[in-house]
Amino acid sequence: MDGVTAPGRAALLAAILGAGLLVAPEPVWALLFYLGGLLPFLARVHRRDTWPADAGGMAGVALIAWFTLATAWDQAADGRLGPHLLWIWNGLNTLAFFLAARAAFGTAGEGRERLVSVLTGCGLGNAVIGLALSLLRGFPDGRMNGWAETRHPILGAAIIAVVVLLAAGRLLQRRAPLANGAVVAVGLGFIVATGSRGPLIAVAAALALLLLGLRPRLLLAAIPLGAAASLAATLVLPRLPAMLAARLLARGWSSRLDIWTLALHESASRPLLGYGPSARLARAVDNFPHDLFLSTLFYSGAIGLALLLALLALALGAAWRAQPAVERWTRLALLLNLLLTGVSDLSQVTKGPGPMWYLLWLPVVLALGAPVPRR
Repeated sequence: MDGVTAPGRAALLAAILGAGLLVAPEPVWALLFYLGGLLPFLARVHRRDTWPADAGGMAGVALIAWFTLATAWDQAADGRLGPHLLWIWNGLNTLAFFLAARAAFGTAGEGRERLVSVLTGCGLGNAVIGLALSLLRGFPDGRMNGWAETRHPILGAAIIAVVVLLAAGRLLQRRAPLANGAVVAVGLGFIVATGSRGPLIAVAAALALLLLGLRPRLLLAAIPLGAAASLAATLVLPRLPAMLAARLLARGWSSRLDIWTLALHESASRPLLGYGPSARLARAVDNFPHDLFLSTLFYSGAIGLALLLALLALALGAAWRAQPAVERWTRLALLLNLLLTGVSDLSQVTKGPGPMWYLLWLPVVLALGAPVPRR
């Protein structure tokens, strides 16, 4: 495994990330990562160049290590070995992905370009499959469920938002306008069809930031264009607007305020170390904090939250310094999408192959490795 060249590992990891959007069920995709991502990492773990020397990379490793260590005082495990081993395994896989992605996509070049091409192409395929299956099923629960790693309406919409932003960055560079325009249009349709309000607000704000930074005049033109797109969707699916509005209004706040209040209250009892990653809030349902920052505080305490905030601050700083402008604003848009999505959703920062890799770790890797001007 150690004999594979760096470009080969980058191509393999990009293919694995693309497969996550097309291959189902989840264990099949996870096996692909174990073979093509985890094993190469383990073969190189003893090498000094495997480990980051920069502040952002070290902050990422520290966050993963601390969150994994939190299983040592996880009271919810109740003396069972299984939960501890699960979170150690999750930490190992997240560490392998973070470091492999840093090596593959952490600098501007062919690896990063291939990744964007793979994600936009596979993301378009995922959105088409999800929309087609939902149309065939007639939206039985009023919300669209996606395919493969987008099968959860909220997390799936947030993942497709990442794909939309990558395609939008290329579209604003006038690169393959038809293909990237299709990714943006179909991806936004996918997000709307899921009825997920948080991701919809997040991607709208991120797209507005992208346009503000690169094409401010287009931002003004986007308003009538959006109205025209909505009208077209209504003509094709007359019942869709009423159905979506009913679903959005019926859910209200989805108990978010109660959940966040409870998470803060319980976190106050173990403020420094947290409860460990297997812990659950004292609720019969929705028993996790539904917020990336409160979740990190609840599971790994103030130390874990400080590490997360440090990592995000370093990522934002690196993205802001990036050149050319399209690199800067695309990465800032990806981070804004992460921050806004994280406010209303997301949970443990270390997981096995799954949505958090697309939603948290990949945007952070891309931001930390954004190209900077030469001096």
